[in-house]
Amino acid sequence: MATTPVGTPAPEPQAAISPLGRIFGVLFSPKPTFADIVRKPGWLVPVLVLVLTGLLLNISLALHTNWTEVSRTQIEKSKFAQSQFEKLDNAQKEQAYARAAKQGKIVRYVRGVIGWPLLLLFVTGIYFLAYRLIGGGRMTFALSFVIVAFAQLPMGLREILGSLVTWLKDPSNIDPENYLASNIAAFLNPDTPAWQMVPAAFVDLFGIWALILMAVGFSAADPKKLPLGKSLGIAIGVNVAFMLLFTMIAWAFS
Repeated sequence: MATTPVGTPAPEPQAAISPLGRIFGVLFSPKPTFADIVRKPGWLVPVLVLVLTGLLLNISLALHTNWTEVSRTQIEKSKFAQSQFEKLDNAQKEQAYARAAKQGKIVRYVRGVIGWPLLLLFVTGIYFLAYRLIGGGRMTFALSFVIVAFAQLPMGLREILGSLVTWLKDPSNIDPENYLASNIAAFLNPDTPAWQMVPAAFVDLFGIWALILMAVGFSAADPKKLPLGKSLGIAIGVNVAFMLLFTMIAWAFS
C-alpha cells in the first residue's frame, strides 16, 4: 500500500539583522531594515529603548526643572485659570503654585513609566485604521505596532539629547513641553498663545524623521497596496489631523 509522503513544514522566516542592528538600521538605512522587520517582527527591543529614553528624560525634567515657575507660567497663559486666580489672595496663590509644581513632578514620573506604552498603542490604533481604511493595507495590528515602535526611535534620540540639555540649562529656563530646540515653537516668544505654539511644535526635525520612517515601514508591510508615495501621503494626513485637533483643544482652553 502506497503511503503519501508528509511534506516538511516551511521554516519560519529568519531575521537577517540583529536587534541592535535594527535600531541603527531603522535610523540610517530604513528601507532594508523595515523589510527585515516585516519578515520577522519583534516589538520588545524598540519599546524597551523608548521606555528607557522616556524614563531618562522625565526623571531629568522632574529633578531639574523649576516647577513652581512652570506652573506660574502655565496659569498666566490660561484665561480660565487666571479668572479663578483673581479670587485668591497672594498666600493662596503661592500655595496653588506649590501644589501645581508638586503635581507636575508626579506627572513626569508617571509619564516616564507608562507614557510610551500607552502612546504607542494609541498611535498604532490610529495609523492601523488609516492604512487599512484609506490605503487598503493588509497588515495586522501586531505588525503595525512593531512598525510604529521602530518608527518612533528618532523621538527616543530626541529624548536623550533633551535630557542632556536639561541638565545644562538654568532650571527656571526649562520648558518641559519644549525641552529641545528642534522645532519652530522653541524659537517663538514664550508669551505666544498655546494654540499658536502647537502647530509650530509639530514642525519638528525628529518628528519629521519619525513620520518618514512611519511611511517607509508601512510601505514595506504591503508594498503593492502602499507604495512609498501613497504611504507618505497617509502618514502626513494623519499627522496634520493630529495637529489640527490639538490646536483646537489648545485654543478652547486658552
